[in-house]
Amino acid sequence: MPELGILLVAALTRFWQLDYHSFWFDEAVSLEWARADASYIWQSTFPLIKDKHPPGYYLLLHGWWSALQPVGLAYNEVALRMSGAFLGVLTVLGVLLLVRRVSDRTTALLAGALTALSPALVWYSQELRMFQPATMGVVWAACCLAHAWGGAKTSVRVGWWLGMVVTFTIALYSYLFSAFALPAAGLMLLGLWLAQKLRTKGRKTRFAQRRPLSGATFEGAPSGSDAPSTSPDRPLLEGLLALAITGLLFLPLARNAWLVNESEGAPGFMFMNFTGNMVRQVQVFTFWRAPWPETLVTAALVFFSVLALIGLGALRRGHPDESDRLHLDQAWLLLWLGTPLLIGNLLLAVSDTVFTEDRYFLFLAPFFLWAVARSVVILGERWRPAAFGAGAAAAMLLALALPALWSPGMLREDWRAAAHYIADYQQRSPGLPAAVFVHADYTNIALRWYLQQRVDEKTLPVFYPYTGALSADASESAVAPPVFGLMELGVETLWLVQSHLDGVDDARVVQRWLNEHFPIITEQYPAGVQVIGYALRHRYEKLPTLDAAASYLDAEMAPNLRLVACEALTPTLAARDERLHPPSGWVHVRLWWQATGAVDQAYMPSVQMVGPEGVWGERLYRSGEPLQKDPPTRWPVGSIVRDEVDVNLNPVTPPGDYPILVGLRDEAGNDVGAKVECGRVHVVQR
Repeated sequence: MPELGILLVAALTRFWQLDYHSFWFDEAVSLEWARADASYIWQSTFPLIKDKHPPGYYLLLHGWWSALQPVGLAYNEVALRMSGAFLGVLTVLGVLLLVRRVSDRTTALLAGALTALSPALVWYSQELRMFQPATMGVVWAACCLAHAWGGAKTSVRVGWWLGMVVTFTIALYSYLFSAFALPAAGLMLLGLWLAQKLRTKGRKTRFAQRRPLSGATFEGAPSGSDAPSTSPDRPLLEGLLALAITGLLFLPLARNAWLVNESEGAPGFMFMNFTGNMVRQVQVFTFWRAPWPETLVTAALVFFSVLALIGLGALRRGHPDESDRLHLDQAWLLLWLGTPLLIGNLLLAVSDTVFTEDRYFLFLAPFFLWAVARSVVILGERWRPAAFGAGAAAAMLLALALPALWSPGMLREDWRAAAHYIADYQQRSPGLPAAVFVHADYTNIALRWYLQQRVDEKTLPVFYPYTGALSADASESAVAPPVFGLMELGVETLWLVQSHLDGVDDARVVQRWLNEHFPIITEQYPAGVQVIGYALRHRYEKLPTLDAAASYLDAEMAPNLRLVACEALTPTLAARDERLHPPSGWVHVRLWWQATGAVDQAYMPSVQMVGPEGVWGERLYRSGEPLQKDPPTRWPVGSIVRDEVDVNLNPVTPPGDYPILVGLRDEAGNDVGAKVECGRVHVVQR
């Protein structure tokens, strides 16, 4: 029951709010590969040129995506991310089986619980990337090795060795850094062989092995008539053969990685920033990105570091018949944690990016948490209350860090919010043909993923016309032609969606040129993304087709200036906004003006959301908005002009229905004439 409870916790944390975060660019890349033909995935990613990650995970995701198609869930975020969640639970199961085999059940239960609660492992279980599958593969490779060495029968051992080959290959073909665990497995095999050799010779060393009370030694010499020969040579040869097969399967991919590795980062030096890198790994493996005060973060780092050092360096006190076996788990931890980290620190001389990202050594997190669990058990062997306190504190710190994963502060690139805003706008703008420019070009994948679920691409085409780095003087030669081409096709609204512009458009050439030539109708700021709407056309001879909820007013607002119609394009919203422009919600209002004669002043509209208590929302004024670029004094008589504004709400606005009032202000900022109601909006509690 305790093991089942831990697996239930692992499932709960990993399946919780799978759709809270939108797919970000890297996940969209995974989906693009997954939707391709399997043979194309292999041919394109195996050389590691079109993508720096190998094809293993993309093929796994391709299989999952294909399985979801017949049931209509191939484009469902929750269903797609369930693949990683299942692998995350499988990782916790592997930890339980591995640690119980190598250490004991108490250590296994605590290590499994900490792995189930690890924020980083939960996060990457909910992300469509290869880091969780690689972690699962490495954990299960270690688990298979442990069970294979202890197998009583040849057939059982062969099954476990085959499992090690398969799971190691999954890890290696999903994520290249998994290869750092191969030497650890080889060294562990030699250590197990040496330990059993010494045991059979009767040497009482720390690696000696005696028969435990359960009736089976760790190395797999069960008591009874079916006990195998005491010679460890055969399991060693079997294990070396399994590792050799794994190495041969990995060799072609390793060769490709060697050929392309020069493009990854600049050379550093071995053990560069060693202390900083290791401290950072401790935080990644435990409470990760918890938004805590600095003092609490420091205290937690010291706490987990001390526990890990005890787990790696202290000896166990068990029953005399178990003591040698309990010392072997220390060797497991030292090898499976130390070897990859040593290789990583040595490779800093080749590339200074080895420790750049938190996820690079994620596959070591379960082993680190195993070390923490081992130290808690060691403390319990000395003083039981210390174990209860340390174990409870470790689990509580990880649990307290988990809620931050599903908070606005963890939003990386909110492409769903960007796409949904554009789609909602266009669905309420039937008479205004639009197009989307994505800049830079490689970010179009994530945006298109969400747009195509809401809007037909024939209705709202997506372009990425600006490839490569743009120089500051490229505006007329590079930026202008695609825009003018859209205008010739009748496009009246252009959405510029930008992300990851460093090194692509450092001078913001595209945005600057559009700002100079066209009015801005809105700006939205989802996490990691900027959305700017431009009116490629804002003067009309007659009123275009409006949304069904538009208000036709035909109200004289000032001499020779009429408000023909208006539209509240966000009729339902929350007062607080966490996605597009925190912390306040915005009501987007489109106004249609007409000059019935010469207008003598550059009037500006006032737009407010009011209630019985007073004004709850006031319009925003932007540089480059329609009536700034084209004031009423310039309008030809009879022309209809499109104007768009955003009304910024007070975040504490109570839920309810509110009218939008529109008026005019003269050049001195004074109100002119009466205000008219321009529809109503419903503020909801969120």
